[in-house]
Amino acid sequence: MLVSDLMSTPVHAAKPGDTVSYARNLMLRHKISRVLVAEDGRAKGIITKKDIGFRLRRNDPEWRHRSIDNALLSQVMNTNLVSLSSDSSIRDALLLLVSHNISGAPVIDQGMVLGILTRTDILRSDLVEKLDIPVSSIMREPVQVTPDHSSVHVVDLIKKGAEAVIVVDDGGAIGIITESDLAFYEDLPESAESGTAAGMMRQTIPSLPETARTREAVTVMLQAACQSVIITGMNGIKGIITRDDIIREVTQ
Repeated sequence: MLVSDLMSTPVHAAKPGDTVSYARNLMLRHKISRVLVAEDGRAKGIITKKDIGFRLRRNDPEWRHRSIDNALLSQVMNTNLVSLSSDSSIRDALLLLVSHNISGAPVIDQGMVLGILTRTDILRSDLVEKLDIPVSSIMREPVQVTPDHSSVHVVDLIKKGAEAVIVVDDGGAIGIITESDLAFYEDLPESAESGTAAGMMRQTIPSLPETARTREAVTVMLQAACQSVIITGMNGIKGIITRDDIIREVTQ
């Protein structure tokens, strides 16, 4: 299987002169995690949900915690692009994404953008389809916070590598926070939950029993357009399995 077999087309792109708000709306409308910044069909940079979400960190320099919705993409985009070739194998592409610690890359031929390949696209590959092991063998202990924890604390946890943060109350899961939630979070100062995990979380939490297998987890991720699934047992939360846990297992 080649990159051309799984890459997403057309590419939802913005121009360097467009705003962060425009790129974020593209992400929301098309349920994507990154927007390529291109001009005349040639890639200039990329902006991801992570780039937007991490700017919520209030203790960073002043320019980082002002609203960036009106900032131009040319000012905030990442210009260190890693690109793929359409005739590369999916395994080679996956190893490239993992080695650069990125979740997606544009597919470029002679400077022109042909498509984009993401780790979520790779979940549909035969490499992942062949993986059929108990989720309990690769699930991890989830990172948990209470509803009253600050948004700053949540951002720091995700910056340190938590792919999802579970919000728990009275021992039960009541919400989940991921990079997507950070990117699309809008603080409402008049709300009692302003600046807290409760104000950032999503209440819909995809879950599977601890007896499930990885194929079931992949199906849930693709159908629910999510990147993490909570694993539950008789006594509540047992662990969490993420898209990247699946990807890492495939690369072993």
